[in-house]
Amino acid sequence: AALILLIVVAPSLIATTFRNNIVGVVVCLIIACYLLQEHIRASGGFRNSFTKAHGISNSVGIILLLVYPIWALVVILF
Repeated sequence: AALILLIVVAPSLIATTFRNNIVGVVVCLIIACYLLQEHIRASGGFRNSFTKAHGISNSVGIILLLVYPIWALVVILF
């Protein structure tokens, strides 16, 4: 019972702790940068990441993942 309680409560506690906090924004920014770097590496370079099949949509989606944390970081800091 304690394990089930921990599994249910811990994600909520972590989410409410990090939400609208600079730590959560930095974690989100690090994850987005890692995903973009891995996508570019898997595509064979920056140019290829936009020219291969599904490359444009994947690249744009990952870049949009970068926009939110950058904007949230600007809002939090200023």
